Formats: sequence, C-alpha cells, structure tokens
Amino acid sequence: MSAAGTLSPRTPDQPMAFTRDEFVMGAVSSWLFFLGLLGVTEVVIAVVPDVMASIRGGSSGFSSLGLLVPALFISLLVAAPISGIATLIAAPAVRRVAWSLRARRSLWLHAGVHAASGAIIGMLTIVVLQFCFAFWTDSAAPLPVFAGYTGIAAALTAASNVLGWAATARNARRWDSGRRTARRIQARVDRDATVEDGALEA
Repeated sequence: MSAAGTLSPRTPDQPMAFTRDEFVMGAVSSWLFFLGLLGVTEVVIAVVPDVMASIRGGSSGFSSLGLLVPALFISLLVAAPISGIATLIAAPAVRRVAWSLRARRSLWLHAGVHAASGAIIGMLTIVVLQFCFAFWTDSAAPLPVFAGYTGIAAALTAASNVLGWAATARNARRWDSGRRTARRIQARVDRDATVEDGALEA
C-alpha cells in the first residue's frame, strides 16, 4: 500500500510489475514522444542544410522553411494514425515481454528491452509500408532511401519507447512513495497478464 492509499502491484519480489492502466499510459506516452521526436527530426532535416549553405557562403535564405510548416503538418497527419495502429498491434507482445521482466530490478535491462522492441516495431512498420507501396504502385523506394527511412524509424521508435517507459516508471515510483499529489488512476492488479504468465510457466 502506498502512502497515497492506493494499491500498487509492485512488491519486493516483483519490483517492476505494473497495472493495465500504467501500461496503457506508457504506450500512449511512447506514441506521443514518437510524434514529438519525428517533428523535431523533420525540423532539423529542413533547417540544417540551409544553415550549412549559409555558413559556406552560398545562397541560403532558408528556402526550405517556407514549406516546413505545411510539410510538417502533412507528415504528422500521416504518421499519427500509422504509428498509432503500429502501437496497438505491437502492444500485446510488448506487454507480455515487459510483464515477464517484472521480477528484474535493473533499469538498464528494461531500458534496453524497450529500446530493442521499439526499434523492431519501427523497422517492421517501414517494411510493411514498403510492401504496401510496392503493391499499390508496382514500384518500390530505392534501397538507400528504404534503408534511410528504416534507420530513422528504428532510432525514433527506440528512443520514444524508452522515454515513454521511463516517464511512466518515474510516475509509478512517485505514486508508490506518495510524492505525487495528483489523483492516481485506481490501480488494479493486471489479472490478465498474471494468467498469461502463469500459463507460460505451467
């Protein structure tokens, strides 16, 4: 029982356990972090070439900035539902892996697992999009372009997965210690995950 008077799923034997609500909050946080990182990345890609051209004494005038806002809006408008669907599809597998590590206290282990799962999700999403694009248009993106998008997606999803997990874990620790004054979503033991884990161990 935490100081705030709410039940916590974390015990000395399972220090990294979590509730269904906490997992959902972590998944949503990861999705929002991804969209934020994607926006920052696109701004950097748009601005840096102009800055470098200006430093070299070329004609810069920040020519790409005029298209930055509409391009960023369209990109996020497309990326939001695609990444949201990918998050929903991958959530059961990520939840199962995270639940299997509930007895492992190492933060580095959990961060590494979330980074790896995020990178895999990002790469698989780009592969699926490449297949869909090739099916609908009878053409595919050149290999260097495909590799570049895959690498960027893997890096962004790995980082956003770790950030989402870290933010949720930090809030969970604050809730457990009673340091968070905001009303906590009523915690409940994740019975579905418990049943699934019991089936795996049987």
